[in-house]
Amino acid sequence: MTEAISAFASQPAPEPPARSRSRCRPRRRELRCPRHPQQKIFSISAKHHLYVTDVGQLLLRGLSRRRAAALLAAYNRVLPLHDEWLEGFWCDACGSTSWWHVRRLDGRRYSLDAVARELWEQATGVIRAEGNPTVSDYSRRQARAQGVHGLRHYRFL
Repeated sequence: MTEAISAFASQPAPEPPARSRSRCRPRRRELRCPRHPQQKIFSISAKHHLYVTDVGQLLLRGLSRRRAAALLAAYNRVLPLHDEWLEGFWCDACGSTSWWHVRRLDGRRYSLDAVARELWEQATGVIRAEGNPTVSDYSRRQARAQGVHGLRHYRFL
């Protein structure tokens, strides 16, 4: 019996199976300022993804009319775009914050363009420039009133 134990002990230990997953951290996106190509820019806001509600908006992105209509019908007339969003960035060279329309071209490449007004209307989670249409003018005016001067409408105080 001791011969069997000594024979087992002399065998080399089996190697653990190789791990297929990479153990390194993912790299940050390296975006450059369109105004200063040598300067990196850093995100200072959340991503405000875009959505499409019209066939014409999909035609501008290169889809055929039939395919665009089918996609909008499948998504109940609102199609989220996962590869396009609006995001605010800080550039050290500019010394200011600027908002850009970001498009993911592939896994590691991005395109930055100036934000058009129409894109703000297609973004999720942003405040409408003209205000909430369901709020009355009186409520909007009272919300803008600040400090003690805003209380002048309440004569009983």
